[in-house]
Amino acid sequence: MNKKRWIIGIAAVLLTVFAVKRIAWYRWSHLSIEEKAGKITEKMASRFHLTQEQKGKVYALNLEKIQTFETARNSGHRDRAQWKQLRQTWKDGLREVLTPEQQQKMRH
Repeated sequence: MNKKRWIIGIAAVLLTVFAVKRIAWYRWSHLSIEEKAGKITEKMASRFHLTQEQKGKVYALNLEKIQTFETARNSGHRDRAQWKQLRQTWKDGLREVLTPEQQQKMRH
């Protein structure tokens, strides 16, 4: 009987987690590209303690990244090397904007 309760409890927790993740994905998928870039930039600003100037540059990088990814996804490109190159271009742009201390936080 105790084992049955554990299984039911674990199943309930898993279902709740999957439902919450699905809701978050649904909300994210209905945001505009600018809203997505803004949310990502705000999270990065709080994590890396960005200045206003850095926030503007990071927002531009995030906006460009999301637009490029959306365009590639909508055109049906599924080339893993292309996705990796897009991400690397974004990271290189961030390295130019962030200070060495902020870059260290980016690695962890």
